[in-house]
Amino acid sequence: MIFTIFYFLINIIFTILNFLAVFILYIFVRPFSKKKSIIISHSISKFWARGLMKTAFIKFDLENKENYDSKKVYLLTPNHQSAFDIFCCFCIFEGLYAFVSKDDYGKVPMVGFGMRKANYIFVKRGTVGAAKSIEDIEERLNNKTSVVLYPEGTRSKTGEINMPKRGILKIAEKCPDIPILPVVIYGTKDIMKAKSFKINPFRKIKVRFLKPFYFKDIEGDENSKLKYWHDIMTKNYNELKNEK
Repeated sequence: MIFTIFYFLINIIFTILNFLAVFILYIFVRPFSKKKSIIISHSISKFWARGLMKTAFIKFDLENKENYDSKKVYLLTPNHQSAFDIFCCFCIFEGLYAFVSKDDYGKVPMVGFGMRKANYIFVKRGTVGAAKSIEDIEERLNNKTSVVLYPEGTRSKTGEINMPKRGILKIAEKCPDIPILPVVIYGTKDIMKAKSFKINPFRKIKVRFLKPFYFKDIEGDENSKLKYWHDIMTKNYNELKNEK
């Protein structure tokens, strides 16, 4: 518990400092270049998230990194176990990309401000909100910015891989030439258990980059396509889980 208190105190201060950096740099850079202000805000967000992981002494074991070329544009589709998945993604993905997040996160003080300035995408509840988020995702992908999307839609309560939502197929339909990159993450749920604020440091997160694919190349109906993503993710998740 002492470590948890220390962790939160240090990172509250760290978050405030990063917020001030985004705020000040945005004021000075945005009038001259929107793109540069987005890149700066995104870079500070990465620095912030990586700091949160380092202060918890988290290590990473990355597999099949050759399947991921940071110079290419992807729809990046990791599984979702914990709030620490977001910080994990900041550590394993490179270059410029946009997160897709629930609208609620945009209302979090300081964090929401940074996310908006980094041009991330917020999903509002309801049909209209979902349609708008798909349009935003399409716009980012067409403008050569990768997008990080959690296809399951919410955190897995058991840690196992859930079936993806149909929204991913709508995105693939609008951007058929953008590859889907499945990324399996194992271990984030052990850093902070569900319904607990206790931080468990010195954990190792296993990450496996699978081969990119296109939904248009997967035969069958929508259920078959969704099952394809679920099956390859589940197979590799179980392999990581059973590794010693």
